Amino acid sequence: MKTPTQKMAPTTLPPDSRSLYRHGMMPKINHDQAARLNLLASLNAFVATTLSPGVRLAYERQVMPNLEATDLDLADPQVRTGITLREAMRCSPIYQAWASLRRNIQEMNRQNARHIAIEQMDALVDQAESLNTTKDTLRLEPKQVVPRYLAQADNHLQPGGYHTEIKPGEMTAAATYDIATFVTSMGSFGAKGDSGGRAVTAWLRRYFPDFKPKRILDLGSAHGNNTLPLASAFPEAEVIALDVGTPMLRYGHARAQSMGFTNVRFVQGTAEELNDSLGTFDWVQTTMVCHETSGPALRQMLKRIHSVLKPNGLTLHVEQPNFTSDTPVFDRFMSNWDAWYNNEPFWVQLHGMNMMKELEQAGFDPRKCFESGANPDIEPGTYPEWTSRISRHDHEHEHAKSQKKETGYNGEGWYLFGAWK
Repeated sequence: MKTPTQKMAPTTLPPDSRSLYRHGMMPKINHDQAARLNLLASLNAFVATTLSPGVRLAYERQVMPNLEATDLDLADPQVRTGITLREAMRCSPIYQAWASLRRNIQEMNRQNARHIAIEQMDALVDQAESLNTTKDTLRLEPKQVVPRYLAQADNHLQPGGYHTEIKPGEMTAAATYDIATFVTSMGSFGAKGDSGGRAVTAWLRRYFPDFKPKRILDLGSAHGNNTLPLASAFPEAEVIALDVGTPMLRYGHARAQSMGFTNVRFVQGTAEELNDSLGTFDWVQTTMVCHETSGPALRQMLKRIHSVLKPNGLTLHVEQPNFTSDTPVFDRFMSNWDAWYNNEPFWVQLHGMNMMKELEQAGFDPRKCFESGANPDIEPGTYPEWTSRISRHDHEHEHAKSQKKETGYNGEGWYLFGAWK
């Protein structure tokens, strides 16, 4: 798609996978495995920074001139979600290359990380057992039922999702997630995969420096990568990491133990059915959880959050930004791509929700609800200077970037919404 006078800028390289933080539960990664991780991360970067602009160019030059006014009419639900444009873009060779590579990189990423984890399945169980010296901070529910919205969707193309055990007690789903996230994010989540949690605590220090929560609940915590920054920022607080996935909790608990955290409890449960025995909280947090949750479950979760928050308590959510009336059709199409081809079934629905109204309907005072944004915060000194921060979603938010907002999820930051009680 380039003209003879144009020069293609070199792709910014992600950090080397050997820069990943080696906590006590991290599977051993040999030379060849590290090389495959680096190759996949670099391919992902190439797709995001080099091919993605070509998709937009193909739309502007080849597809848009042939569209009818009805194809861009946001009164049509299929236009609002980008489905109409998806059908129109199918014939574009550059889109076909971009989409095929993106899908295949994700599949290869999961296969590669899963191979590493499964190869060390029994060793990981033994390692967790040796690390879990404080077992009263891990509470599993043997009769826990995985919600249908998770059981029937292998999120991120991971076989079995993050809750499935190949055999009782093993944790390869969590170890796979821990490794594969580096490739998906191209290192932009930090060496510990904790840039979301670090961003939230930095946001709080900036805007609410006097907020000192004593009890914190992190819903959909996974293996705790974004939970531990909360515990680190508030070492006097009791932090509960709640997730439905048994492998995630076992792995996350041992991981936290290996990193010296003593103020975090890992508890099994679902966000929409919070157990009253957990008590009440000063702060309830989610980080990239809402888009993994069905609409009914999300609304029930917000109601339960309202009920467990103490007076003057805070709920804060890091997420994708929802579409507004100003969101171009092309951006809608690109943003919803993951819903169709990366097993994110609730992504489309979330993009169409008004989170301020959802919080109000959950019981929060609309005057105390807010929207904001926070930039990813990567721990200094963990990556070589020659690497740069890049985002897989950077190309998807050109319109948002042009608005010159100080904060927001626009390829350089995340969308935040929340409320005070």
